[in-house]
Parts: sequence; structure tokens; C-alpha cells
Amino acid sequence: MFAKPCEMSLRIKKLQALFDGRMDPNHPDWPDLVHEYKNRMAGYRGEKSVDFYLSMLPEADYQIYHDIRLLYGKYYFQIDILLLCAMFGLALEVKNRSGEIHFKRELNQAFLRKNGQEERIKNPVLQAKLQARKLNGWLQEHHFPNVPIHYLFVNSNEKTLITAEHGNEEILRNVCNSEFLIEKIEQIKEFQKIEKLGSKDLKKVNKLLLSKHTPDNPDILKQFHLSPKDIPTGVKCPDCRFLPMTYHSGTWWCPKCNAKSKTAHIPAINDYFLLIKPTITNSELREFLHIDSIRVASHFLTTADFPHSGTFKDRVYHHPVLQ
Repeated sequence: MFAKPCEMSLRIKKLQALFDGRMDPNHPDWPDLVHEYKNRMAGYRGEKSVDFYLSMLPEADYQIYHDIRLLYGKYYFQIDILLLCAMFGLALEVKNRSGEIHFKRELNQAFLRKNGQEERIKNPVLQAKLQARKLNGWLQEHHFPNVPIHYLFVNSNEKTLITAEHGNEEILRNVCNSEFLIEKIEQIKEFQKIEKLGSKDLKKVNKLLLSKHTPDNPDILKQFHLSPKDIPTGVKCPDCRFLPMTYHSGTWWCPKCNAKSKTAHIPAINDYFLLIKPTITNSELREFLHIDSIRVASHFLTTADFPHSGTFKDRVYHHPVLQ
């Protein structure tokens, strides 16, 4: 049974909203935002590319979870991709870095070599191993049978070279490029032939994983030292990104490039939910979109079919995911 395909996380959506016009590029934290956004987008694209290969697996045999995030002890842990079947589990740490990733023997350190420079990075094999260990503990904590949890660092960038220092080649047993992933899974399956989880166990663990999954939902404004007052309001032009567009006779008009749109307010409302708060009122929407009409604002909110509470006069609309 397959979970949904890889979806963009809330963190990336919030970073994207700031990056795409809701944060002043002159802000002192702008370089940090750009760095994190680009790195996380690269990781997201890497997971998407791995999806292509995972789709070749027989659907009836595997449960696949993307970015599953669980509480273990006092802290959360998150696995890029988790595969679960009757015989074993497999935690995948996916990276989409260009350059050369080199594993050294000393302290099991990993280095990224790129453009003539070398920097130490977190060892992705050790990251995968740690997540596998935590998952094993989490399953035991919830009284499931002891299941072998394997782990792999999956390189999704075909231009990346992966090397290991002499004497440290064993670490490459837990490394593969995305195009070799299915074969790796088949090798594990050949090794782990004894079923540890029956069909009822698999259904139970699936239900528990989905119910205990807690998506990462950071206070992105706090992270970059922003307040709601720092967020530029208005509707962005879909063509030139100018803020704000003007609304007249059912159409948004850009005073910079003369582009027109009937739906440019939709991403603006989404930006509000992502960056300001997960609820909105008619008056808050009018202020954010720079419109005066209560009727028009009400039309935007009702046609979006957001869940709501309260009477018409005091109605509050809720984002279906962020609330």
C-alpha cells in the first residue's frame, strides 16, 4: 500500500512564500532564508526523483511514507522516506547535492568537495542509521514485533561523485544512487525472508504512523526575526511579481506591467495563512488584499470553501491543514 507521493512540506511552503515576495531582500536575514530555501528545495526535488524509482515496486508489498515525523522520548525525529513491508523496514536519507561526497575514516566524517573547496557536512549514512535506530525504538515502545530496520543514504543527483577513503569502503554498503535503489531493496528482501509483521500488524502500524505523524510547522517569522508587520501585503502580479495589484470590476490589474488576472488573490490568501496565522476574517482579508468591499471579500472566502465558525457577522475562516 503506497502513501501519497512526495509533497512539499509546510516548512518549504512558508520559506517559499517569504522568498517569493513576502520578505524584503534588504533584511539582514535574507541570505539565510535564500540558503535554507534553496537547500530544502533541492532536497524536495531529490525525494521527488526517488519517487520515480519507488513507483516500480509492487504496490501490494510496501507501505511508503514521506517525511514521517514522530515523537520519540522528548524529541521528534523525521525520516525522508520510510519503506515498510512484512519482512523489514528501510529508512532512506535522500540527498541531492552536486560535487563530490567523500567519506573519511577519521571520526566517520563526510566532506563535500565542490568548485575547488571542501567543507564538512553531516554524514548522511550516520543520519540514516540514527533515524533507523529511533524508528526501531519507537516501534518497540508501541509494542510491535521486533522488525529489522535497514538504512540507506540515497544520492539522487546523477552528477554527484561518491568516494570513500581507503579502509572506509564498508560505509558504501549503506550508500546507493537512486537508479540502483530498487536493486538494493531487492537485495535486502533476499536477505530478510522471514515475515515479522502480519497483515493485521501492517494495518495497525500504518494507522499508528499516520495518527502519530506530526508535520513540522515552524514559526517561520520568528526564525527570521520578522513580525506580521514586516510582511508586504497585497496581491502579487503573476507575471512580474509586482505588489500590490489593483482590483476592479472582478479583475486584478497590475499597474506595472498591465497584466490581468481573475484568480491572483488565491496565492495571496495562501500566503496569509502560511505566514500570518491559520485563521482569517472578512476584515483581515480586505486589509491584506487591499480591497474595500465586504461582499467581494466574502465571495473570495466562500468560493474557496474554507471551513468556518461563528455567525456571518463574526465568521472566522480556517485553513484546512494549518488550523
